[in-house]
Amino acid sequence: MREFVPAMLAYCVVLVLVLTFGDLDGGSPWRFLWAVLPVVPLIWVGIAVVRHLRRLDDYQQHLTLQSLGVGFAVAMAAAVTIGLLGAAGLQLAVTPWIIFGAGMAGWGITGIVVARRA
Repeated sequence: MREFVPAMLAYCVVLVLVLTFGDLDGGSPWRFLWAVLPVVPLIWVGIAVVRHLRRLDDYQQHLTLQSLGVGFAVAMAAAVTIGLLGAAGLQLAVTPWIIFGAGMAGWGITGIVVARRA
């Protein structure tokens, strides 16, 4: 948590700055750089997760990777479902956020379930 929480706080701060000052709806080519700027703290988040996994014992690693695997599968199922709906004509502006949210929810819920079974 010492690495994860500051990384998530940095992501939130950068995201607020981008949404406030990034002029993402404007015509400047700089808007694309602004749009991907929140990815930088997300790299820090990824590094924190990997470092956390390396510190866990084998059993805890197994439970965590199980949760991550389910989250990944849920995200992929959401991506395929939304992709097929898009092919049928349904266009959603929030598609990436739905996929992200589904994957994170799958990871979190599975983490809770496997922790209670352990």
